Amino acid sequence: MNTLQVLAIGLGLAGYYALVAVGFALIFATLRIFHIAHGTVFITGGYAFFLLHRVQGFGLILSGLLAIAAAALLGLAIDKAVYLPVLRRGGGLFSVFIASLGVSLIVEAGFLAYTKGVVSVARTDMLDILNAGPVAVRTLDLAVLAIVAVLYGLLYLWLHRTKVGLEVRGLTDNGSLAAVVGVNVDRTRTHIFLLASALAGIAGVLTAYDMGINPDSGSRTLFVAVVAVILGGLRNLLLGTLIGSVALGILTAYAGFFFPEWVTFGVFVTMILLILVRPQGLFG
Repeated sequence: MNTLQVLAIGLGLAGYYALVAVGFALIFATLRIFHIAHGTVFITGGYAFFLLHRVQGFGLILSGLLAIAAAALLGLAIDKAVYLPVLRRGGGLFSVFIASLGVSLIVEAGFLAYTKGVVSVARTDMLDILNAGPVAVRTLDLAVLAIVAVLYGLLYLWLHRTKVGLEVRGLTDNGSLAAVVGVNVDRTRTHIFLLASALAGIAGVLTAYDMGINPDSGSRTLFVAVVAVILGGLRNLLLGTLIGSVALGILTAYAGFFFPEWVTFGVFVTMILLILVRPQGLFG
């Protein structure tokens, strides 16, 4: 395998990271919640897709849409049933973080008990390959990158051309002031969790169809996505998460090819260096 082939693999990985990272960044930048359970939402979308498409035999598109809806509703339910009650009872953001970690561990344990840790792959056929000289590119990777490009474009329009999007940007800049000037924080919060969770669900569906998922896929993917958010910074949410995800996708692909036992180490080192050298991120 040549270096260009590894680069192509890295760009494919970047698409999955970008979908998870932008949802996590959207919640963290606006509500200041370190949403560990976002990884749980990711694998829930994947497992829902696997059960609907592979086990129950539902159509590909219908299974995907239902799985994305399930992920979106789960993310909203976590906020309404866990985060908001904690905050209303006087718990701070650290208490919310612990609650999020607890939700993540409970759901992962449930999936582990159900699957016994076996990787669940939703597809039954082989993936198509396109050859471009020395590089073999999977059509699925091209489709993922196209989906990411479309979704990021729609997110840009939503953030800059809609009332709710402008309210989200207001919460990002100054949450307290946004509430004072009339932003409906509860409604905006609902939109944020639904959208961010749906994006994680899309990533989960694509991952389940591609390489498959297991109970710890959510935590592993979220870890890389969080580092991508740190790398890009929160000031320019879309550009930062996109550049960060591309960088981490390429890093993990090359590290996985040349030094597979050092992948996690490489991501950790990258995160620590970023925090030390530029804690606000590249676009902070």
